Amino acid sequence: MAAAAAIADAALKARPQTRILNHPCHAAERFELLRRLHRAGMNPVEVTRLDSGDMPTRYPLFLRHEDGCHGAETGLIQTEAEFVAALAAGRPRKRRIAVSFEAAPDADGLFRKYGAFRIGDAIIPQHILRSGDWVVKSTTGETSAAFAAEELAFVRDNPHRTALLRATDLGGLQFGRIDYGLRDGQPVIFEVNPNPTFPNFRKTGGERGARRGVILAQVVAAMAQIDDPEAGRARLRFVPPPETDRYIQMARWNGLSRRLWEVRAMLARRGARRPPA
Repeated sequence: MAAAAAIADAALKARPQTRILNHPCHAAERFELLRRLHRAGMNPVEVTRLDSGDMPTRYPLFLRHEDGCHGAETGLIQTEAEFVAALAAGRPRKRRIAVSFEAAPDADGLFRKYGAFRIGDAIIPQHILRSGDWVVKSTTGETSAAFAAEELAFVRDNPHRTALLRATDLGGLQFGRIDYGLRDGQPVIFEVNPNPTFPNFRKTGGERGARRGVILAQVVAAMAQIDDPEAGRARLRFVPPPETDRYIQMARWNGLSRRLWEVRAMLARRGARRPPA
């Protein structure tokens, strides 16, 4: 984080008009974002660090790591007694949090997760995922024509734009995908992923395929808005720190490409440490 902040500040010093999205000194990560939104009365989700000694006040809840994308570590914990029992399970408490579960099934008995990108000043709806499981990772079961039409209208109408802009502004975030549900028609934000996966825009089939063209047009327009034509074109060498490069993934990853990546990263770090002649 310190290295990223130093790079951002160096870019601003060299060119003050440079626009930094998700500046490391201001962008809130999962815990801080949810805490800010809750304290501002903008989101019901309550987060509690397990090593803080504080007790949650909202149930049900689940436990998870504060960082990463691995999701819930537990099922839904319904009471304080169950929470205390979960803490006694012997796992380390550092960087683990309790998150209140603020979703309810829709009229079809399915849980929903809405997704929308923030790119600069634009909010771009992406999808509505539905599942019988409270942990919604993808749409399960068959998709009806009625639901496909609802999702297409969601993408076109952007009904939650104002609320999502306010929430991400409060979190100091200008780029990422917002994952959220709805309560009484208002967004309930679960997290903002600053390294989102974009849909496969070349895939146009299926009942839900019509929305991809709408999303693509909005993504292109948003990217054009944050582009800086005066900055010119240049190649940027990305050298990850050694503690994180093992998590880097790429398309068609295999053992050989992984090893080549590790060697390139090692050589790049050595070059960065070498003092100038």
